[in-house]
Amino acid sequence: MGISLSLHLLIHFFFGLLAGLIVWRIWKKPFWAFVGGFFGGFLIDLDHVIEYFSVFGWNWQWQYFRNGYQFLKSGELHVLFHAWEYAIILILTVFLFKNKYARTILLSLALGIFFHLGTDVIVDDMPIKAYSLNYRIANNFEIAKIVKKANYEKHKERKLKIKF
Repeated sequence: MGISLSLHLLIHFFFGLLAGLIVWRIWKKPFWAFVGGFFGGFLIDLDHVIEYFSVFGWNWQWQYFRNGYQFLKSGELHVLFHAWEYAIILILTVFLFKNKYARTILLSLALGIFFHLGTDVIVDDMPIKAYSLNYRIANNFEIAKIVKKANYEKHKERKLKIKF
């Protein structure tokens, strides 16, 4: 869809809050519900920073980060926090605890992740399976094998225009 980074982050922030609100209504632990929702729905994107530093080292350039040049340069898509598997494991883990604080954090974190990934699938026009860590590992994290063919063609065109 090509929305701005600011709007993209605002959407994630909103859905993180929504995850917290839903879980707050269930277990009445607002602080922990919003903390979990915020981490799952918004701070999950910190893996983009990790990926940037793994590609460019400590040479921080906001423009490179904002435009996702780390993916152009490496040809890989790791985003290690972006995985449906984590959300599923967290939801299953909720049933292991009787403590409402633990359940609140785990469920709101899981919902935040689900909302975040669902939004990314739509906004970034990604296949659902692209956010499976197992799928990315099986494809050696190669963007060419993970994203939709049309998106990969755009990726290649962008890469030709950039000098690293």
